[in-house]
Amino acid sequence: MKRLLIALVVLALAAGVANATRPVVETSVIGRDEVSPNRAVIIWFDDMESGINGWTHGDFTATGSSPRFHVDSYMAYGGAGNSWWCGSFDYDADGGYGNSWYEYLNIPATDVSSAGAYAVLTFAFRYDSEPTYDFTYIQAESLGVWKDLEDYDGYGAWYDIGLYGFLVGSYDSPLHARFLFTSDGAWCDADGNNTVGGGFACDNIKLFDFYNSTVFFYDDAESGGLCVPDHPDASGDYWHRRYDDCSSHSGHYSWWCGDDADTSHIPGLLANWLDSPWINVAWIWDCHLRSAVHFEVPTVDNDYLARWVTYDGLNYYQLNATWGDVGTCDGWSARYYNGVYLSEVTPWPQDRVQISHAFYTTANGCGPGAGGGAGVTIDDVSLTTYYAPVESRSWGSIKAMYR
Repeated sequence: MKRLLIALVVLALAAGVANATRPVVETSVIGRDEVSPNRAVIIWFDDMESGINGWTHGDFTATGSSPRFHVDSYMAYGGAGNSWWCGSFDYDADGGYGNSWYEYLNIPATDVSSAGAYAVLTFAFRYDSEPTYDFTYIQAESLGVWKDLEDYDGYGAWYDIGLYGFLVGSYDSPLHARFLFTSDGAWCDADGNNTVGGGFACDNIKLFDFYNSTVFFYDDAESGGLCVPDHPDASGDYWHRRYDDCSSHSGHYSWWCGDDADTSHIPGLLANWLDSPWINVAWIWDCHLRSAVHFEVPTVDNDYLARWVTYDGLNYYQLNATWGDVGTCDGWSARYYNGVYLSEVTPWPQDRVQISHAFYTTANGCGPGAGGGAGVTIDDVSLTTYYAPVESRSWGSIKAMYR
């Protein structure tokens, strides 16, 4: 998962997953002529007290797709035959991958004990993924826990490790090993980050005895492949409107991404989105977005909340991503998002806007935090306009409105 920055630069993302079925719910707006100069006016506000009000939510991982590791001739090792590839042509013609993937290729359990400490795992591989954020891990199981042998990110052309691979004789017997590909919630081929044959590919996967060359397992992918691709089931949607005087910022209700059955922990590999209704912002000069967030997300892990806006339901602009652990019923005033003027960081003007929050957890889940809880709460989301006279604005700001 993501080695996450506290604040991310704005990324123009084409996130089509789960967008097609999101309903359009228009809301009222104050017209420009009704707004007095030099005065901040709230054009939309929801404190979650009066019901769902057009908010929608879901699980990014609930795609119903088959595992993405598969045998393919595309960009195969040596330029011919087949290789294992974790990738897709769903996003562009030269192959790539999507957001929030968690895909593995399992090597069948293999007895390598006769090789002792000199059992070796070797293979040929290539990769093209977002540096620092999207990774392929080579893993083996030790006492039932997956341990990383190596990880790859960025770009690497086909390379055969050869004889000097990974020593795996000290891991569980029989040996369980796998290739694990993970992508975070942004900036993949689905978002316009055009990798070539993106994701990860491997071939000539072999377990052998280094000293006498005894081969315990070999998969060259030519006969359909002997390894087993898989990925987790859908994580489930944990967003729900909750009566909670503790975590709500105002009133009694708020949106919570958490588990009512176990408030101290949220399952791993969560990728849950929460979308506001569509808000009419036609004729608004500036649009200031703010929301209150209560975090019980320990900072020792890479679980995080991202905030986005979209104007068409297809192109998403990430405003920031962050986490925190403020303890149960504490820290609200310090956990407001920094307000942001949409006219300064996204294309403007626009006719309508939708605000999206997305919460992601790593494989081991989230929590408990310092206060014993887990999850993130959203409350008091608002859009504010500030109508100032022309002479007080820079010409740069004026021109930016009419790009």
